[in-house]
Amino acid sequence: MSAAQTAIAAARSQLGVPYSWGGGGSNGPSFGISPDQAVYGFDCSGLTEYAYARAGIAIGGTSREQFNRFRNRQVAAADLRPGDLLFWDDGSGNPSYQSIVHVALYIGGGQMLEAPDRGLRVRQSSARTSSSTYFGAVRPTG
Repeated sequence: MSAAQTAIAAARSQLGVPYSWGGGGSNGPSFGISPDQAVYGFDCSGLTEYAYARAGIAIGGTSREQFNRFRNRQVAAADLRPGDLLFWDDGSGNPSYQSIVHVALYIGGGQMLEAPDRGLRVRQSSARTSSSTYFGAVRPTG
């Protein structure tokens, strides 16, 4: 199994786990930070960090760090492959990776896996690459 396939399988195994701000990481879900200190789960970057850790690839712990680490491996939306990381910004118009606020794992067929937001659970959803806040994508597997 490729690293991308391993990462996708790891993220898929977490479907239904609660979103927890600051929760999760390379070892799996955890309690988050305020206001989610009592919620055991993942935030968006914790899920992607966990998924790639299962594939033996350290991608960093925040969405901004994950983009920045692989900034030299950016991928156009038309060229996405399963395993690519997708990013969205805060809508401020700031072209810097410092405006990134969300990351998800592309799984192919216009779909992604994500830990979407407080009160929701890890889910599969449409890859919102046409959103006005879509920032871009990177390929951690090179």
